[in-house]
Amino acid sequence: MHICNSSCSHGRAISRRDFLTTASLAAMAVSLPTITRAQTPPAKGPAPDAPTDVAPAAGGPTHPLFDIHMHQTPDAMRGRMPPTTKKGGSAARTEAQFIAHQKAINAIGSVILGGNDFEYEFMKANPDRYVRFASAQQVGGDRGAVVEKALKNGARGIGEHRYEGNIPYTTRLLDLAKEFDVPILFHFQEAQYPDAVYGDFYKHIEKYPTVKFIGHAIDWWGAIDKNYSSKTATYPRGRVTPGGLTDQWLARYPNLYSDLSATSGNTGLLRDPDFAKDFVTRHQDKIMFGSDCPCTTGDRATCWSVVKLVALNQLQLSAAVQQKIYLTNAQKLLKLKLPV
Repeated sequence: MHICNSSCSHGRAISRRDFLTTASLAAMAVSLPTITRAQTPPAKGPAPDAPTDVAPAAGGPTHPLFDIHMHQTPDAMRGRMPPTTKKGGSAARTEAQFIAHQKAINAIGSVILGGNDFEYEFMKANPDRYVRFASAQQVGGDRGAVVEKALKNGARGIGEHRYEGNIPYTTRLLDLAKEFDVPILFHFQEAQYPDAVYGDFYKHIEKYPTVKFIGHAIDWWGAIDKNYSSKTATYPRGRVTPGGLTDQWLARYPNLYSDLSATSGNTGLLRDPDFAKDFVTRHQDKIMFGSDCPCTTGDRATCWSVVKLVALNQLQLSAAVQQKIYLTNAQKLLKLKLPV
């Protein structure tokens, strides 16, 4: 989870750096007049290898997608959640607003991270479209027991979990992921957890070859660049120097996947479009659309999802690659049969 403090409107103060980040991304989105509610610019035609039956119509809705990374508090629990469990504006967003947001970005299904075994009205109405992941938000107590209980009650994955290093709780979660045969989504931000050395994470991937890992957040996307320092916790800018750890690991480990969500994912796509297109194409079977957006509408130029859709559109990926990133990679990973 990356706490929204910039790009979605929910009344929180923002830093000058985050304001500049948002302004630059918003300017890019606004500069494309054909981007309106759930739309992309007119397509230039499918790539030679692209099957025409999955290519989006010119100027039409974006590709149907499955959102691997969302947070939403059940209506029955809004206002009663402890502060440490709140995800930016999503703690105040109603379930109806969540559905409106997802409809605007053409999401036909979503993972609710930290959804545990909570009751959601929209899940009752469409149980095939929504998946809950389990997490223990508060430090203290038996966090592993919280996750295990949710998994026993129907959660289909674990996450998101802020990587805290090689500690007993990390081992407990990975053992649970192996036991229940579910994926686990990690948030990497070494600057917040100095013992959570990003460069050492591969040891967990190698120790648990049957567990499906999903990577997310600032260190994950910063480390597409060989020169990235995980101790700075700043969003890198400019051309990417190839050879970053994230790139290496995605190529090396078949059980490792990537989440495109939040400002970190947007920055990874936008900072060096040439590298981004090559990166996404090379890892097309590993990358999944995720928004992590706490705003209420999904149709504003500063919405993380809108910026992401524009950024992906500018890469001019083949329709076959789009189909994987937007939909089928998540379907396969989560073993879903989504009604399209």
